[in-house]
Amino acid sequence: MLITRVHFRAFAHLFCAAAILAPGGFAMAQEKPIRVGLTTDLTGVAGSYARSNVNGVQLAVDQINAGGGLLGRKVELVVRDSQLKPDLGTSHTRDLITRENVDALIGPTSSAVAVAVSAVAKQYKKPIIMTIPNTPRLTIEMFHPYIFSVVPSGLMEARAMAEIVGRGASRIAFIGADYEAAHQGLKFFKERLAQVNPSAGIVAEAWPKLGESDYSSYITQLMSTKPDVIFSYLWGADLVGFIKQSKPYGVFQKTKLASLVFMDDLRTMGVEMPDGVIAQMRAPFFALEGDSAATFIEQYRSNYKEYPADWAVMGYEGMQILAQSIKKAGSIDSAAVMKAMEKIEYKGPRGSIAFRAIDHQGTVGSYIGTTAKSEKYPFKVLTNIKFVPAERIWTTPAEVQQARGVGK
Repeated sequence: MLITRVHFRAFAHLFCAAAILAPGGFAMAQEKPIRVGLTTDLTGVAGSYARSNVNGVQLAVDQINAGGGLLGRKVELVVRDSQLKPDLGTSHTRDLITRENVDALIGPTSSAVAVAVSAVAKQYKKPIIMTIPNTPRLTIEMFHPYIFSVVPSGLMEARAMAEIVGRGASRIAFIGADYEAAHQGLKFFKERLAQVNPSAGIVAEAWPKLGESDYSSYITQLMSTKPDVIFSYLWGADLVGFIKQSKPYGVFQKTKLASLVFMDDLRTMGVEMPDGVIAQMRAPFFALEGDSAATFIEQYRSNYKEYPADWAVMGYEGMQILAQSIKKAGSIDSAAVMKAMEKIEYKGPRGSIAFRAIDHQGTVGSYIGTTAKSEKYPFKVLTNIKFVPAERIWTTPAEVQQARGVGK
C-alpha cells in the first residue's frame, strides 16, 4: 500500500496516541512525579541524625527510580529543615502539602516536631511514616489512621532495657537529661523492672540539664550508692561527655553502664568507648543479616562513603515500605495507600516488618549487646547481642485503649 505524506502523518499521530494510552507507554515518563515530603531537623544537635536519615531515604528513592519508578512515574524527595522547632515543622509540612503537592510524608527527627507534623498529616489526610521520633504518644494517645512507625517506641526500648538489665542487677542508679522523654523512659523502665525483678530498685536519680558540660557532681552522686548498673537516658554529646568524664572516677571498673547508644556515638568515640557498656540500638548495621541488609550496606557505603547509622537504615526502610504500599494500592490516593500499608509485609535490612491495626506500630524490636573492640571496624561494636522482639515489649491492646481513655 502506498503511504502518502498525509497518510504517514495520520499514522504517526495514531501511533503516538496509542503509546500514550498504553500501560507503560513512553509518555508515562512525562507524567508528574510522585512527591514525598520530608520535614526534618537538619539544623541543631540532631543534625547528623537527620542527614543520615535523608541519605537513607534518598538511597531508596534512587533505587526505586532506577527500577522504573512507581506506577510508571518518577519519585521525588522534597526536604525541609524544621530546625528542631515544632512551629517550623507545622508550617513546612503544610507548605509541602498545599504548595509542593506532596503525596505522602516521612517524619522528622525530634519527637516534639513529629507531634506537630503528624497533626498536619492528620488534617490533610496524608500518609506519614515515622523513621526516627519514638515518643509513644504518636501512635497511642495521638494516633490517627494515616500515621505509621518503623521505630521502637521509647516505651518499648525502656521495657527491653529492663528485661535485659533488670534480671541481673538489684541496685540500679539512673541518669537522664531533665526533659519529657527521659522522665517517661524511667517510668516505663520502673514498671517493667517491677515485673522482671521485684527485688530490684532505683537507688539514685540524677537529672542534669540537656547540654550539661560538667557531670562530676552527678557521677559522685550515682557512685556513692554503689550501684550494680547505671541506667542512662543520655544521648549524643551528653552521653559522650558523661562517658569521658566518668573514666577518671573508675566508673567502668566499679560498675556497668547501660544506655541507648547510636552509631554516631560509636563513631565519635572510636577506641575511647569503654568495653562492656550495655548498649541498646535500633538498627545496628553490623548486626543485620541477609541479602537485603548486605546489599543496602554496600550501596549506602558506595554512595555516602560511610557506614549507615540506625537513622539511615530506618529511613531507607520507611521509604521502601511507602513505595511498596503505593504499588500495592495501584494509586497515590491517601486512603488507598493507608489501607495497603496496614496490610504490608515488608522484608528489608532488619527483616520482616508489618503494622498492627490498633496503633500502626511496626514489628520492630530492640538490639542490646555489650561494646567491644572490632577487628573489622575502626570503632567499637556490640557483641553478645540479644534481640528483644516488638511483641514482647509493646503495649497490649488493653493498655492502648486505656491510654486513649476508651471506656472511661
